[in-house]
Amino acid sequence: MDKMSHFELYTALKFVAKTLECPVCLDTLTPPLVMCSNNHCVCSSCGQDLKECPTCETEITSNLRYPLALDDILNGIPRKCGNSKDCEQFLSPSELKEHSKICPYRLTSCKIPSCCWKGEIKTLIQHVKTSHQNEIFLLNGQTTVTFINFSVDKPYYSVKIISYVGSLFWMSTKNDPKKGEYKVVFTNMAFDEQEYEAQIEFVTKDIRYLKKEKVLSEDVDIEDKFSKGTLYLPSVELSPFIDDKKQLKYEINIFKVASTIKLNSNTGTELPNKNEDGLLNILKRIDNKELCDFCEDTFLPPIKVCANYHFFCDNCKVTKCLRCKDSAKVSSFKIQYKCTLSYKCEVYRDDKGTLAQHEKI
Repeated sequence: MDKMSHFELYTALKFVAKTLECPVCLDTLTPPLVMCSNNHCVCSSCGQDLKECPTCETEITSNLRYPLALDDILNGIPRKCGNSKDCEQFLSPSELKEHSKICPYRLTSCKIPSCCWKGEIKTLIQHVKTSHQNEIFLLNGQTTVTFINFSVDKPYYSVKIISYVGSLFWMSTKNDPKKGEYKVVFTNMAFDEQEYEAQIEFVTKDIRYLKKEKVLSEDVDIEDKFSKGTLYLPSVELSPFIDDKKQLKYEINIFKVASTIKLNSNTGTELPNKNEDGLLNILKRIDNKELCDFCEDTFLPPIKVCANYHFFCDNCKVTKCLRCKDSAKVSSFKIQYKCTLSYKCEVYRDDKGTLAQHEKI
C-alpha cells in the first residue's frame, strides 16, 4: 500500500472515530460497552440508565457478549480532542490526557477579581486587552511592574496577566497586614510542556531583594498557595519600594527551565529525569548534526555526554569536555536516524542501512 498523506490519514481517522461514536455522549466509545440486540453500542457509563437503544429503540440488554478484541481496539485507537471541533488533534488516550492540559482550545476563566468571563484559552489575551487593559503586562524588554494605591498596612489583592515569548502567566499578589506578609504566586497557562521559573527583584540605591520560585500549573489553588507561602516578603520591608504616589514597583522576570539529567548513583551514568527516552528524544531533535564535534565523524555508541549536554563518541577518548571543561560520563544511549524524505515521517532507525531500506518503501 502506498504511503498515506497526512490528509488521507486524518480523513481515515475521522471516519473511524465517527463509526465508533457513542450516540449518547458523541465521543469515541469507551469500553466496556453496553449493546442492544441489533449490536448498537454505547459506553457503559452512558448506558447505565438506558432502557432502549438510542439508535433503534430496541431493548438494551446486559447479557450480550461482544469480541474482546473490540475493547483492545477502543483502548488503543487515537481519539480526537474533545475540547473543540476546531482542535484536530488525534492522539492515544494517554497522550490525549496530557494534550488536554495544553490544548489551546481548552476552556478557562479570567482570574481577575469580579470578572466572570469564560472561554477558550487562546482567546483569553484578547479578552484581557479589551476588558482589563491595565492588568496586562508584556514582558518584552519591560520588567518593572507597578501596583497603585498600595500601603503595607492595608489589605491588597491584585491579579495581572503576563505575556512572555508566546506564553501566558497569571501573577497573583496579596498583602496581608494582619500576618505582615506580602506574597506572589505565578501560574502558567501552558501551551506546551515547557517549565518556567519566576523571579521578583526589589532594588533601591541601598537595598536589593531577589526571590525566585517555580511557576506553578494553572489549576493550583491560589489561596492554598498564599497560605503556605511561595514568593514571600515581610510587608514592612516593602516600604522603601513605595513612592510618594503610593505605587509599589519592582522588577519581574520569567525564565525557561532547562531539562536536567540526574546521576544514577548505582552506575555513575547520567540519566534523564524520567527514563532513557528523554535524552534519546533530545538526540532525535538535533537535525543535521550527526557528526561528533571532536573527531568530525558520525557518532559511535556508547555516547559520552557532559553535564551541559555536549556529546562526543567514546572513541574520542575525551575525559573532559573540550567545550566547557566539565567531566564526561559514559552513556548507554544510541544515536537513531530520522527518515529524511519528509518532516512528517516520524520513523527512526538505529543505523543508516536499515533507514535506507525504510526510505525505499
